[in-house]
Amino acid sequence: MLYARPTHLTQDFSRAFWRIASSLRASAQDALRHSRSNLPAIAALGCFGFPLYYVIWRTLFPQDYEDLTLRLVGSAILAPLMFVRYWPAWAERHLTLYFWLAMTYCLPFFFTYMLLQNAEYSYASGEQTIVWQMSMVVALALLVMLINDGLLAGVTFLVGSAAAWALFLAGGDGVELAFIGRDYLAPMPVYLFILVGGSIYNHHRDTVQQEMLRAVSSVGSNIAHELRTPLLGIKSDARGLQRYLPHLIEGYERAAEAGLDVRSIRRSHLATLHDSLTRIESETDFANTIIDMLLINSSGTQLDPKDFSNHSARECINSALTRFPFASERERALIHVIPGPDFHFRGSDILLIHVLFNLLKNALYYVAAAGKGEIFIWTEANPGGRNRLFFMDTGAGIPDSVLPRIFDRFFTSANAGRGSGIGLSFCKMVMTAIGGEIRCESVHGEFTRFILTFPGDENDD
Repeated sequence: MLYARPTHLTQDFSRAFWRIASSLRASAQDALRHSRSNLPAIAALGCFGFPLYYVIWRTLFPQDYEDLTLRLVGSAILAPLMFVRYWPAWAERHLTLYFWLAMTYCLPFFFTYMLLQNAEYSYASGEQTIVWQMSMVVALALLVMLINDGLLAGVTFLVGSAAAWALFLAGGDGVELAFIGRDYLAPMPVYLFILVGGSIYNHHRDTVQQEMLRAVSSVGSNIAHELRTPLLGIKSDARGLQRYLPHLIEGYERAAEAGLDVRSIRRSHLATLHDSLTRIESETDFANTIIDMLLINSSGTQLDPKDFSNHSARECINSALTRFPFASERERALIHVIPGPDFHFRGSDILLIHVLFNLLKNALYYVAAAGKGEIFIWTEANPGGRNRLFFMDTGAGIPDSVLPRIFDRFFTSANAGRGSGIGLSFCKMVMTAIGGEIRCESVHGEFTRFILTFPGDENDD
């Protein structure tokens, strides 16, 4: 027992470390998504700006210290980011780390090191390095623009500055404390103000965006509620007609058999008329389910499992493929249902069908965008255990920087006007409500596979 406490402290420290590391990694991924659209332009600016400013500070406005090697290294690091849209899938997996290292080197590390070197030379000559103090301000402003998380921006500044100090100290015989106080520590409050102020601004902007999303979802909720009333009226009228339509059809048939003067109706049309009301009622149920999906996603509430019952996974798959509005037979031919065992789950068949609708819609879009690929659906039954439904396409795949957020509510990586960001979050909500889960595996440019896991059921085949 005397040695238990240090062990617990070590475990607590380890858990805290990995929790912080995971949080920073998620922040870096978010920063990459935040900056990705502007990344090629920023990278080009830095790639050509590094050698250009070497010429400016060396010839036009000579500074006390310059280092072409460090500048060329910075250009080399930024050059691949100019073509980030064309990175292969294997490189895309490491883009988040590469982005963070590039920002660390090119902003806090480079500018801190150049500030220290110029400050040392300027102090020896009795001057002050105003240019590099101003350059440091610009570098930090750019840092908080590109890295929108305050904690990660602070860590990046500390890591880059520490590396710059290490290189500076390694290359000198000693450090004059006077120039450190005058040229480095004196403007530090300004640097910290930029980091803190920029982080507060970024946080406020994110808050405003969330408020806008809440306002949009509120409007959507009102529209959905307004649509529900006429749909329920249509369903009620269809039920009323369905109650008496068989008698009307029977009366028509008897009149026709008796030779009365009635307008002729083909038998195929009679059969269609007989089934039409059932279809109207079914379609209104599906439309109401879509409204429920919008309301649930806009409010963030959970599904109510009180009306759940047992359903066949295979029947839901077949119903989804039958009802889905394919654009053409060619589009339908892309889907392959692999024969396999069926299983039952306790939940809502309509909700699972809409989960499959969302997966189909996304898969068909990205297969078309990639100009290649097919869609495969299959099931895996584990009697007494957890059953699984697999949905896979071999289209465009999902970048690693996007994959962690695909189930977030209102998050979308699609082109403006195409995605609402509620489809996959609805899928996750449905699977959670029935006691299962949904996860995604993807390799950018190769495939995307969704795995839907269901609780076992005593009726499994």
